[in-house]
Amino acid sequence: MLTWYVHLYVGEKVKKQVRRTMGRINRRKPTPGVYLLTLPHNRKNIMEIVPTSVLLQETAHVRCPRVIGIARGREEAYVLMQRILKDTYADTGNFQVEAYLGHRGGYSAGSIPWGGRR
Repeated sequence: MLTWYVHLYVGEKVKKQVRRTMGRINRRKPTPGVYLLTLPHNRKNIMEIVPTSVLLQETAHVRCPRVIGIARGREEAYVLMQRILKDTYADTGNFQVEAYLGHRGGYSAGSIPWGGRR
């Protein structure tokens, strides 16, 4: 099961159906056009954008890092990434997203009571 950030960043296009979409992703059902923003596997990247079609494979689903954002469409995923980086820089003065998010709240396995972000 995926690990979701409690204050998940959500794009405008997916906002109305975010709980349903998260449930489908957790159950490894197809969710075309949906992208997840995750913390990186390596320390060279700040974040990664992962299409949910990749998560249909069991090994990818199990190995997926913590999810911090969800968007419908690649363009919206980039906009969401910019918003996360702006929030991080405004609050900390640097781009250490993982430390910033860890300070703001925790993570929850599986479906979460979505607190949402803007």
